[in-house]
Amino acid sequence: MVRMIPPYPREGANSSERRIFDALEGIQERDDWIAIHSLGIGRHASAFQGEADFIVLVPGRGILVIEAKSPAFVEYKAGDWYLDRVPQPQKDPLKQVDGVRRSIRRHLRDRDLLAGDEPIARLVWFTSISRHQFENKTPGDLQFFEWELGWRDDLSKPAWLVEKTLDEYHQWYATVDEVASNPSGFTAEHAAAVADALVSDFVAKQTPEERVRERRATEIKLLASQEVVLELIETNDHVYFEGPAGTGKSYLICQSARRFNREGRTTLVTCWNVLMADELQQFVGSLPNVDVADLNSIMLRLVGMPANPPDAQTEWYTQELPKRALEVLRDKPHLGGYEAICVDEFQDIAGNIHLLEVLFALAGTGHPAGTRLVFAGDTRQQIMRRAAEHVEPFAIAKSLVPDLVHVRVRRNCRTVPGLTSAVESTLGQKLGYTRHRVAKSVPGGLTKIDIVGGNETGALASALRGLLQEHAPEDIVVLSPFAAKRSLVGRLLARPEKSQDERWLRKQLQAEGLPGRIRWRSIFKFKGLEADAVVLTDLDDDAKDFIASQGLEWKDLLYVALTRAKYRCVVLKAEARASRGEM
Repeated sequence: MVRMIPPYPREGANSSERRIFDALEGIQERDDWIAIHSLGIGRHASAFQGEADFIVLVPGRGILVIEAKSPAFVEYKAGDWYLDRVPQPQKDPLKQVDGVRRSIRRHLRDRDLLAGDEPIARLVWFTSISRHQFENKTPGDLQFFEWELGWRDDLSKPAWLVEKTLDEYHQWYATVDEVASNPSGFTAEHAAAVADALVSDFVAKQTPEERVRERRATEIKLLASQEVVLELIETNDHVYFEGPAGTGKSYLICQSARRFNREGRTTLVTCWNVLMADELQQFVGSLPNVDVADLNSIMLRLVGMPANPPDAQTEWYTQELPKRALEVLRDKPHLGGYEAICVDEFQDIAGNIHLLEVLFALAGTGHPAGTRLVFAGDTRQQIMRRAAEHVEPFAIAKSLVPDLVHVRVRRNCRTVPGLTSAVESTLGQKLGYTRHRVAKSVPGGLTKIDIVGGNETGALASALRGLLQEHAPEDIVVLSPFAAKRSLVGRLLARPEKSQDERWLRKQLQAEGLPGRIRWRSIFKFKGLEADAVVLTDLDDDAKDFIASQGLEWKDLLYVALTRAKYRCVVLKAEARASRGEM
């Protein structure tokens, strides 16, 4: 795919520029192409300043400067242009491109990056009209070639248009004695150097903190685009959002709670995972009529206990405590009384009738009538129960709430496409996305590091050093199938260090949870959460045996682990036994 700089359309880009951006970004099998969007030109050759809508660097062909236009119709007559419904309808669009082209040529020549024979072609791309709507009343005019014009029809074949324009340029100027044209000399390395020269000033001024702020702002915009779903279903009292990891389900849960709060409804936002509840609290914020807590904490509060018994087993959490809480709610229904209940990661509680009874009892009525319900879940993230006990969460919810509306969310709003493709390849199955809202050109991906000679800590140190070049420590998490004591990090911190790498790791990990430190968790505890970068450890035969002994599916665990990362995931890969070739 084409490398887009920046990876998203600039703030304020018009509809024509966005259409071209989407078209260029969607080009496949052109991995060495670079497209620069909305490049401000302070050192303009013929004006105080200017802007290049797009500059496409094509190794083996040359440089194409594109001006984006979206008029109602175009007319050219005797050297004069008329572009209907644009700010300056009689301004020559090709002259705009010429000024940008001269500025780029001079800038690159000053940087010793231009030999002089690189093709630098121009293109005015009319994204709003088709070829047949162009009225050329003087086709023999010498001022331009018609192959320097692009049309709405070409949005479906952008690679063809770019290559055709550059090829036509070379074919024409190769016959002109005064003009040197050598597209083969414009190599991929040359294109990368040109791109760096054109945008290096911007990159040099952007601090790591600014990059993070820009990244977060973009993430919020992508999630906000999902909010239209809430408008479509706002007349439905009972809704179930279902979709793969990264489709904005938690965001929709939190935004639903905010809407209920504006309506004056007392609202509960809950889930099973303690860390997930903390995350939901941050998303929702402090609102007067909204409570956010994990379901276990809610039940403890109801029965008047400050904490779970120190020797509590699974039965306590899934049967005894829920039954006690339900008895309290039956005697004192006012302790619930929520007018709206939002449940994230619904699949964690779907198979337990006792927890579901508590959930409905929290409405004060014991049934869903009159209470707004919003559930969200992912069937494939059922790693909290044995594979033999897996359920269909929506079917269970539907049996209890007959008018429950099933809303499938399938657009990836979180993970860079390069990473999702690698995850799908690793798992050997599609994740279920119909579209990526994250730009294809956003850098990221999955890296596998083989552990050599049993040096797990050395491999971990190498992975973290690499990630720290792009991400802040608090935006990185190390995950393991094992809990704290048995995980690679837990074992490291429990014994004296044996190498320089281990001393460095101790400093990075020992005070995890604090600013400037890297977090480390089990995959189970981090389910439902996300991080910019994830390192997966302990993916060895011992872990597979452990997961099998718990009655869990290894591939389900991998799915959860791999989909926690938004930008980068590093897998520390141990040698498998001869009988096993999978990760």
